[in-house]
Amino acid sequence: MDKNTIKRLIFVILFVIIVVGIILIIQNTNKTEKALKELGYSKEDITVIIEKLSETDIEKILNMEYNQKLVSILNATYYIPDNLDRYIAYSPKTDNIDDIISIVNVGADNEWYTNTKETNLDDGIKMLVNKFHYLKEDYLPNDIVSISNWYAYEGHSTKKEVYDNYINMWNAANKKGLVLLVNSSYRTFEDQENEYNMSNDDYASRPGFSEHQTGLALDIVSDGVQGNEFENTDEFRWLQENAHKYGFILRYPKDKEYITGYNYESWHYRYVGKDLATKVKESGLTYDEYYAYYCEYKKAC
Repeated sequence: MDKNTIKRLIFVILFVIIVVGIILIIQNTNKTEKALKELGYSKEDITVIIEKLSETDIEKILNMEYNQKLVSILNATYYIPDNLDRYIAYSPKTDNIDDIISIVNVGADNEWYTNTKETNLDDGIKMLVNKFHYLKEDYLPNDIVSISNWYAYEGHSTKKEVYDNYINMWNAANKKGLVLLVNSSYRTFEDQENEYNMSNDDYASRPGFSEHQTGLALDIVSDGVQGNEFENTDEFRWLQENAHKYGFILRYPKDKEYITGYNYESWHYRYVGKDLATKVKESGLTYDEYYAYYCEYKKAC
């Protein structure tokens, strides 16, 4: 058998293999489409399911009852493929697709302080500390400096980078006739333990789970104002428009308690750097949501 004959034979064999493969794929797709249709999914639904899901996940869907929320979940902006099973498990609890996605992404489909993991310290100023991400007892941030009484009530401190940017923010606000004051800042593990022991889960973080232990969080108020009365001040309104320019975000927004695990705190600001603070503000997400999708899933924090 000459070389040309061998080449033609190899070509014919490869052609047959490709054709058979295509036929099998079409047959399998038709079988999958038929099975999904029998479950109750429309032609448009089936197109999305086949496009978005792996063969393994499609098999899972075929072994479940029809879920009218499935396609909306798959099309959601912040959908994370690895969370599919949890989205489906949580879906009977609310008709709000965005809530299903957000709650599962941040881990709030679990009880607070369960399924916890250690904070990724390699994230630096971007690190996430919440009721599912904790700091070890021996964690000590570096570059902690005292905050001058000109900018805060007595006895406060924070990381130097935070302090420098806070002063810049303070000066910008002051030019508008506004006065910002820090009334809570860096706390050690022991400080937070004492804070928690004087309160409970409704009013304080458990030791190891507080952002104040990072040295990156400041409680900012105006003189003589207590609690969420702060949101009625010009200082608060200015911060909403400008804090991100100096690297700060409002950490626990109103009506997001089921996402953050904390009651609304108009005074609690977290430093994440100017670039990230701007992205978080523009996204409209809480930091928990932003971190879960962009930092952990997309690796583009």
